[in-house]
Amino acid sequence: MIRTLLVNCATINESSQDARKTAAETASDEIVMGAVQALCDFSLPVSQQNHSDLSLTAQNDELKRFHKKKGAF
Repeated sequence: MIRTLLVNCATINESSQDARKTAAETASDEIVMGAVQALCDFSLPVSQQNHSDLSLTAQNDELKRFHKKKGAF
C-alpha cells in the first residue's frame, strides 16, 4: 500500500507544477499531498514491533496532522 501511495504522490506532485492550474487547484493538491504524507509518516512506524514513548508521541503527532488535512479527500 505504501509503495502505491508513493508512486501516486509523485504523479500528483508533478502535476501540481502545471502552469495551467489555478491557485486554488495548486493549493488543493498541496493539501492532499500533505494528508498523504502524514498518512505515510504515520503508517511506516506503526508496523514496528517495539515502540518507545518518543515513537508513540511522533505517531500521535502524525495522526493529528492527518486528521487536520483529511477533509481534502
